[in-house]
Amino acid sequence: MAEVYAASDRRLHREVAVKLLLPAMAVKPDVRRRFEAEARAAASFTHPNAVAVYDSGDHDGAAFIVMERLPGETLADRLRAGPADPEWVRRLAHDVLGALSAAHAAGIVHRDVKPGNILLTADGSAKIADFGIATSIDADPTSASHLIGTPAYLAPERLDGAPASPRSDLYSLGVVLYEALAGAKPFAGDVPLAVAQSIQEGTHRPLAEVRPEVDAGLAGVVERAMSRDPDARFPSAAAMAAALAVRTDGDDTRVLPVAPVRERRPRWVVLAAVAAIVGAIVLAALIAYDRTRAPARIEPPVATTVVTSPPTSPPVTTPVTTAPRRGAHDKPGKGRGGEGND
Repeated sequence: MAEVYAASDRRLHREVAVKLLLPAMAVKPDVRRRFEAEARAAASFTHPNAVAVYDSGDHDGAAFIVMERLPGETLADRLRAGPADPEWVRRLAHDVLGALSAAHAAGIVHRDVKPGNILLTADGSAKIADFGIATSIDADPTSASHLIGTPAYLAPERLDGAPASPRSDLYSLGVVLYEALAGAKPFAGDVPLAVAQSIQEGTHRPLAEVRPEVDAGLAGVVERAMSRDPDARFPSAAAMAAALAVRTDGDDTRVLPVAPVRERRPRWVVLAAVAAIVGAIVLAALIAYDRTRAPARIEPPVATTVVTSPPTSPPVTTPVTTAPRRGAHDKPGKGRGGEGND
């Protein structure tokens, strides 16, 4: 569908990756629409564990997407060395679930979660990439039900023609985690049709038998994510991440110190809440201002009757003695500091 080039952003001085639609694909309207939809889907949300999209456009008829460049390897590259450490797989799953939770909250289903689309960074974290076949959760079921994706990681209901959903993404991640822990895919086959038949039958060797040393909590999460019945899977990516934080070794059960994956509310809910808070603050300010501007209320005088008793003795007149005024030629006395006493 496209080629990806390593490039340098001369304006912002950063290394980027440029995905360029192949000329043979650019002439196909449906492929071009899908390519443009990838840019919109990836740009509709941001998350530290999702590859960022910086720009998209068209140059002389060639459609392109400018993305974050990660100079590491993919999970598919790492799995060629064999089964991975269970604790490392647990951390990787938590990173991917965080990005999927953000995508699902934005109304986007990835539809192609697989090892080749999980990139490993230099700091040990994981990022999910390639939303090229992502679709809106509210999309027309007839358009979303096309068999698009990698057969070995497709959920059984997708093979039956059902539309993609967040739970089908979780199923695909469950298959990825199984492969990372077991060192092999749970459903094998020489051709896609054989793989699809194996998936629909749901016949695979339990992870607890393949790697008994994997703790029961982690193995249980993987098996539940791979349930044939969508309702038996986790209801959300956040719920699956919470289950991953519980480790069970025999009779010992403890919760690992892993940052929780929070359910992100749709943007309109957040905006409505912010608008309500701002409106309440403005209303309170207006009421307070109106009270300071209002004139003070003057209460009418209250008539009172004062009853006095007549004096029992005649009033006493006290004589008042006044000093004579000093004449103009009288000399004033001296006070402290040499000033007159007048």
